[in-house]
Amino acid sequence: MKPIIGVTVDKIRGDSYNYQKLNECNLKALTDSGAIPIMLPITGDDALIGDYLNIVDGLYFSGGNDIDPLTFGEDPIKEIGAIDYSRDEFEIKLFRKAASKNMPILGICRGAQVINAAAGGTLYQDIYAQKEGVNGHSPNFSSGGYAHHKVKIIKDSKLYNILQNDKLNINSFHHQAVKDVAEGYKVTAYAEDGIIEAIESVNHSFVIGVQWHPELMFERYSMFLKIFEALVNACLKKNIEK
Repeated sequence: MKPIIGVTVDKIRGDSYNYQKLNECNLKALTDSGAIPIMLPITGDDALIGDYLNIVDGLYFSGGNDIDPLTFGEDPIKEIGAIDYSRDEFEIKLFRKAASKNMPILGICRGAQVINAAAGGTLYQDIYAQKEGVNGHSPNFSSGGYAHHKVKIIKDSKLYNILQNDKLNINSFHHQAVKDVAEGYKVTAYAEDGIIEAIESVNHSFVIGVQWHPELMFERYSMFLKIFEALVNACLKKNIEK
């Protein structure tokens, strides 16, 4: 049976209404990998979050806006971007409850940052303002499916086992990034300028965060679908073990 994977969504306001939305490439990456994706509406209701986790076999934390610096104990600097406080609160609760159940989890871009912040790590609020020698990570001239810079993947990692490659060209759309890695997690990929591009848990069966956007690349570069297939396989394995 195909695993059900819950996907977090973004929130925007228009026409005097709030809309919760998701780029369909996220859903296609999951369906092409053999999953049944369902979008999880933002909520602060702990009981409803528990209901979500009773339905799904795994979680996919999608990209989106900046994360509130108070989440990791800092006041905002002037370069901070748009924040949705309700989404931050929801996703941190969702992650912590899911991680306590050892549920398979994948985070993309903002999703990787949510994983690190929710697990007790910190973020660069703006890599250009807070870290010297940073290269370009947020181009305004790129269509999402094309590579923008190189990353080095650590061989002793789940990510390397998935991709079977220690050097990749990836896309990039971010100005926040993992700073201090949460306890129980390790760095599994770096950009040439030292920016952390992937992390994973050393204690959970499958919790991986990548800073780039494989969901935008997999149709042009098929190797990136392996990341989503690994999430699906982790869900299937956990279901067999139940």
